[in-house]
Amino acid sequence: MAWVEFAFPRCPECARSWAVSRHRDCPAGVGRDGSSGGLDIDPDRAQVRCTGCRRGWEVWETRFHCSCGHRFEAYEVEEAVREIIRVAALLARVLAQQAKDLAEIRSAGEASFRAWVGRFAEAVAGSLGAMAGRLVGTLLRAL
Repeated sequence: MAWVEFAFPRCPECARSWAVSRHRDCPAGVGRDGSSGGLDIDPDRAQVRCTGCRRGWEVWETRFHCSCGHRFEAYEVEEAVREIIRVAALLARVLAQQAKDLAEIRSAGEASFRAWVGRFAEAVAGSLGAMAGRLVGTLLRAL
């Protein structure tokens, strides 16, 4: 399945959440934008990986550190994490289906274009043959 961004679940202390979780103290360091690596999730395997250092671990081993200072474990917000996994799985399936649909459209377009080129080449060849025949006939009559 595809990796998708892992949203930061609502903090039980201050009730804030974010669209993307960050890997605290990421060994890869801080990026240009001042943030550490983002966390991606594979919803089918319940795995998390850091986009910075590429380390991976089980989603249920994840510890969240809120900007309010509260630290909490994934199991403390299990319902929110399960919802994140459910939505991520749905999103990954939609993206996979969309990629498949685009590939099918591209393939059908290429087949259609090849068929059109073939018909065009046959028409041109037929026209050239007829024109060449007329030209030869005209030359023979002129001689």
